Amino acid sequence: MAPPPPAAARPMGARPATSAFGVIALILVGGAVATVIGAIMMYARLYESPTLIGLRQSTAYYALLCALVGLVTAAGIMLTRPRGPVAPIFAVVAGYVALYVGIRIGVLGYAFGHGSVPFRFVTELMKPRFEGWHLLAPFMAGAVAGLRVLMVAGGTAPRPPAGQPFGQPFGQPSGQAFGQPFGQPGGYAQPGAYGPGGQGQPAPRLPAQPPVPGQPAPYQRPPVPGPGQGPHPGPPQGGPRPNGGF
Repeated sequence: MAPPPPAAARPMGARPATSAFGVIALILVGGAVATVIGAIMMYARLYESPTLIGLRQSTAYYALLCALVGLVTAAGIMLTRPRGPVAPIFAVVAGYVALYVGIRIGVLGYAFGHGSVPFRFVTELMKPRFEGWHLLAPFMAGAVAGLRVLMVAGGTAPRPPAGQPFGQPFGQPSGQAFGQPFGQPGGYAQPGAYGPGGQGQPAPRLPAQPPVPGQPAPYQRPPVPGPGQGPHPGPPQGGPRPNGGF
């Protein structure tokens, strides 16, 4: 298994995933606890007592036993950050094994507590017997593990920092959206964006007409000085221009 990436290469806000060995170890611990719970509940099911005998020998109690074994088996995964299919697959197998062993330990404990047990009874008990309710244990264990994997996968996506404008790509400086700075020609709502020059290019300007002889030239506004430049020089002072200023 490849080592986790360094902290500088991981996305912002993402924590390292738990190793497969750590996840498997917690599943084994949960399976051992689930085996004990299954053995105790099976012993209580067989115990000869009139107290809650209808509940203990009901199908609902047996279904609860199977489901609880699966939940306890995969409960430790919620403390980890697993990735990939290793955790759900191993949880399914561990849940079924915990149910199989727990039921037989409970039956053997009840049998040995009430006298001698023949060897033939033990060999017959150890043979696998499949029932539909047995699927609850691996199903619940796999569901818990798969849900935790999905939660971890959804929480590792990088999140934009606070104050980031909506729709702005993550990691782009403020004042730009989708790679286009504000105020640059050719963007949306810019002059000439849809002119004859093509999208994103200003439309060509028509050449100015020369003034008619004998008529004053049309008034032209002086250009606006750019940033860092002084004011536009005006007409010389000290008297009127020759020829009336034309």
